[in-house]
Amino acid sequence: MTSGAAWLQHAPLLTAEKWLHGWTTSQGPDFKVDPSSDDHLGCVEKLVQAAGLKKGAWARQVHGGTVLKVTEAGFAGDADALWCDQPGLGVIGRAADCPLILVGATRPDGSRVWGFAHASWRSTVQGITAGLILALAEAGADPVKMRAVICPSAGPCCYQVGEEVRQAALDSLGPGAAWFFLERLEGLTFDLWAANIAQLTAAGVAEDNIFNLKHCTICGGDRYPSYRREGNTAGRFAAVIGF
Repeated sequence: MTSGAAWLQHAPLLTAEKWLHGWTTSQGPDFKVDPSSDDHLGCVEKLVQAAGLKKGAWARQVHGGTVLKVTEAGFAGDADALWCDQPGLGVIGRAADCPLILVGATRPDGSRVWGFAHASWRSTVQGITAGLILALAEAGADPVKMRAVICPSAGPCCYQVGEEVRQAALDSLGPGAAWFFLERLEGLTFDLWAANIAQLTAAGVAEDNIFNLKHCTICGGDRYPSYRREGNTAGRFAAVIGF
């Protein structure tokens, strides 16, 4: 799943439809810097060039449920999902355990629309992924034909949470959210992958059009930064999609 820069990974599901996309490894630019800083802009320039895009747009991710449309490059404000339909403009998310979900869609006239969601547990229980699919659908894309990729992130094997997280999920998502939690000897774990796949399919995305890499950033080695594994020293990797 590698092409171009060695530190930029790709998903066949999106490559097959010529989406310009990818997610970085620990060898790529470190997106830990302030998203409104010049250093962050330098990281963005490296990423979009490696992906074959002209420019990029990004947000300050605040673990909320806000979905924004972007029409120009640069810092878009506070949000946890961005979408776009401007050729050459990629949308960029960053993470160090939270799932980054890339979505590409085609309208009936053949034009493209795309976006990403930063699905931290707080954003997940606020329906960030469902909100992104709704925005793309309102922009004219059929959810059944959308393609979605879940980038490397904390897996259900390792993502331990407190009881307050389970209660927040039950309160926001309903009793069905109980299926996303597993009580282990080590403590309660939250399956963010399953929770967001459920949001994708409930919003109309076909299960066959969802690719989950299933690479846990916590126990899967040091290929990707992990806040849970490394603490405050952890960097941030990024994901981008555009056309």
